Amino acid sequence: MTNIQLPSSIRSNLLLLQQTTKDLATTQLRLATGNKINSALDGPAGYFAAKGLSQRSGDLTALKDGIGQAISTITAADKGISQIEALVEQARGLTTQAMSNLGSDANAVKLRKSLSDSYNTLLRQIDRLAQDSGYQGKNLLVGSGLRLDATATSKTATNALQGISGARATNVTGADNYKVEVVGDGAISGNSRDLADTELRSGLSNINISGFLDSNAGNFDAVQIKVSGGEGKDKTFTISEGNETHSFTLTQDQWKDAKAVATPLRIATSFKSGTNVSFEVDFDKIEDVPDTAGVSVSTIEKNTNLRVVVTNGSGETVVRDGMNELGLAKLSNGENAFAFDSGTARLVIDERQILKAASFADTAGSAFGAGAQAIATVTGQTIAADETYTLQASAVEANFNYTTGRFTTYTVSATGSSGNAITVAGGATYAVTSANAGTAVAVANATNTNSNSVTFDYSALNTITTAAAATAAEVAATATATGGLTAANFVTDTITGFAANGVTQVTIEIDATDNTNATLKLSDGVGGSAVLNNIDLSAAAANLRFDISGGANDGAVLQMDVSALVTNGTKGTLTFKVRGEFTGQTTPAQFTVRNGQVGGTATLATKQVVDGSSANDLTVQFNETNSSQVQVVSQNVQTDGQGLRLDFAQNSWNDRSDIDNAVAQLDSAKLTLRAAATTLSTNLNIIQSRETYTVEFSNVLTEGANKLIQADQNEEGANILTLQTRQQLGTISLSLANQAQQAILRLF
Repeated sequence: MTNIQLPSSIRSNLLLLQQTTKDLATTQLRLATGNKINSALDGPAGYFAAKGLSQRSGDLTALKDGIGQAISTITAADKGISQIEALVEQARGLTTQAMSNLGSDANAVKLRKSLSDSYNTLLRQIDRLAQDSGYQGKNLLVGSGLRLDATATSKTATNALQGISGARATNVTGADNYKVEVVGDGAISGNSRDLADTELRSGLSNINISGFLDSNAGNFDAVQIKVSGGEGKDKTFTISEGNETHSFTLTQDQWKDAKAVATPLRIATSFKSGTNVSFEVDFDKIEDVPDTAGVSVSTIEKNTNLRVVVTNGSGETVVRDGMNELGLAKLSNGENAFAFDSGTARLVIDERQILKAASFADTAGSAFGAGAQAIATVTGQTIAADETYTLQASAVEANFNYTTGRFTTYTVSATGSSGNAITVAGGATYAVTSANAGTAVAVANATNTNSNSVTFDYSALNTITTAAAATAAEVAATATATGGLTAANFVTDTITGFAANGVTQVTIEIDATDNTNATLKLSDGVGGSAVLNNIDLSAAAANLRFDISGGANDGAVLQMDVSALVTNGTKGTLTFKVRGEFTGQTTPAQFTVRNGQVGGTATLATKQVVDGSSANDLTVQFNETNSSQVQVVSQNVQTDGQGLRLDFAQNSWNDRSDIDNAVAQLDSAKLTLRAAATTLSTNLNIIQSRETYTVEFSNVLTEGANKLIQADQNEEGANILTLQTRQQLGTISLSLANQAQQAILRLF
């Protein structure tokens, strides 16, 4: 309050000027802010309505940033799927290449193994690519994280089976139980097709592969036979299995000896794995094979009576069998895969130990060795322990029948790997004749109660027989004569050096046109000869010695006496049959028996081991009240059983069916990827549409808010000019009012 009393005219002008100044300040504020309502005091209704619109617009603008990030997350996933599709196409190319290189030869198998390894690498890259496709903590390519796998306890139980390790399950789509059992006695044989092909390509004959898989050193490797040595040369035979190699050399002299007595050469050997290999050798047949010049290399696939059987909870069974051909679910060393719809059970097989887990009954193997033909049949009667039996024979010189080329009686004996005494038909030896050879006799180990029933092939017993060479008297007894000669007058007294294991027919042509000057020409029919000239046969003659040169009997000696004169003018022929010694074989007839065993079984169980979650699902909010949203579910495009269901290469793609499985899985994976890409694309389109809408609608809200509070710049400009003029006029009016008082002062 002031005590100064202003005239009414001045007070009126002052009040008008004050109001004008206030209005001018308000107008200037509007021009400065652009708003006609700057606070609730300026217009509560408009101010709060505009504020509500602005806040909603701000909320939507904030949501737009989240929508933009969601778009980036989906785009990252889409890029990942595109690259995964490219990897799947690469994997498909590998299967095509593998399919075009089917075959059991070593190069084809090696190539498919390499291709399967590359395939597995691509599958791992698919998983890594899916796992690397996350954006700001969200990964739309790994799914919920749900995982099924074999339980630790069932893996341990399965790995406890001898010869099995690394038990696991892959591509598990559902919980299941896989029962694992091993069956078979491990009996070994050769692939019949490979045996026939080898005989055709090498000239060998009667190739036999047999035996039992050794329980500590067995293997599934093929047998390779290499023949070297050109035409007219000694032959070397190299037999290999895995890392073990045995070599044998047969000379031209040995071949001539065998050929002279029409007895084939035989080679037999045994490997640490339990595999026995034997075959007959004919140099002429080897050299007659076209385009080989007597050199060849052949591979024979080995079959083993051993199989791993896996049965799932539904009773479905998958078998990998050592008796199958390569490429047809053959059991192999290393990892073997057993594929079911619910998953793939995988077991690492140790070829050296797996027999210990097998179940099989007592069994007797077939005969093997160079003299195997001498044993016709073997049947295990009572088997208490594994054992290998060796059968040999001996014969008495006098029992040789020159007509049949065999002994009338063979004395057979047996030994066993146990070192215990072995009886044949209840005795230490057994006399085999043509009459009883087909009758089964017991070959028994009295110590461990092993007993086996054996029959003999009488025609092949020479191969296991040892006998001294024929005596001079025996040879003399075979003499025959023609042309007026008397056989009884020619008596052999020395016979040495003739080819073993057979009979040589010696022919001596005697020309006694002049019996005081006779000529005797000896021929053994196999390239050997000797000539005696100027022999006086006009009276008895002694010690007529023939030293044979050439052929199989080179170096042999036949010496005879002539007990009576040969009539002058006689020309005739004298014939002797000479039997060399029988040496048997370094590997005679053998057979092995195997004591049965009860193997174990185990179950590989799969179940859910990791729960799924929505942690990687993407929820996108479209409005400020969260009443409108979309949820993008993470798609599992990894290779596991909950994703693409792409299993790692099975059995190194040894089998065509394994490659077919991979092809089918890849085709299914392509469809899964397309479905995942479509889902992501659909969600992306929705979110992009809402992003555009949000931007446009936010602008609408902002524009509406501005309409409520923004000032008209033209109007406010005119107002400020008016107020400025009014302010100037008020000032002048106030000045004029003050002049009246100043006039009064001038009166004094």
